[in-house]
Amino acid sequence: MASVALTLGALLALLVALLAVPLTVVFSIHRMEETEGYVRFRWLFGLVRFQLRIPRAAKARPRPTPAPKKKAKPPGRTRKKSNARGIVSLLRQSAFRRRVCKFIRDILTATHARDLFLRLRIGLGDPADTGRLWAIIGPVAGLAQNLRSATVRIEPEFIDPVFEVETHGRFRLVPIQVIALTAAFMLSPTMLRAWWRLRRGNG
Repeated sequence: MASVALTLGALLALLVALLAVPLTVVFSIHRMEETEGYVRFRWLFGLVRFQLRIPRAAKARPRPTPAPKKKAKPPGRTRKKSNARGIVSLLRQSAFRRRVCKFIRDILTATHARDLFLRLRIGLGDPADTGRLWAIIGPVAGLAQNLRSATVRIEPEFIDPVFEVETHGRFRLVPIQVIALTAAFMLSPTMLRAWWRLRRGNG
């Protein structure tokens, strides 16, 4: 038993040591009607390198018009509407907005962004809901503007539902620090209540 515990302890220490090695992430993402781009990773002082490509979304082929049938709700539409209502209800809670803002601020500080460019145009199709979303995005945009060599432009759209992104830059982060921040965020009382609320609304 002692040898097993010693082995597990050594493996855990090795894992922690590996996660403490800085990771460099270079990315470029563009989304208008379709999403495309790439994310490049460099780890272990350049010994590990790989790239993830974000392909264009495949366009659906036209299908022949079927014979008229009794209309039925498309599968998943009810669930999507329920999820949207749940998210909007969370945005109405000031405690949830504050916790999300704090998490984003912590992540921005921990990831040491360089040459960051972000242009985001976003709207939920309802002025009130977009205003609540802006209560989170607005302060984050102001914080991002203070980052060194960062250009951030976020435009709310209060009339039509829209999500357009153009971004590129570089992050240098310590994985174990980001994991710890994310775990603290996910397991915080505010987020646990939010997950429970969403699950109960979809149940």
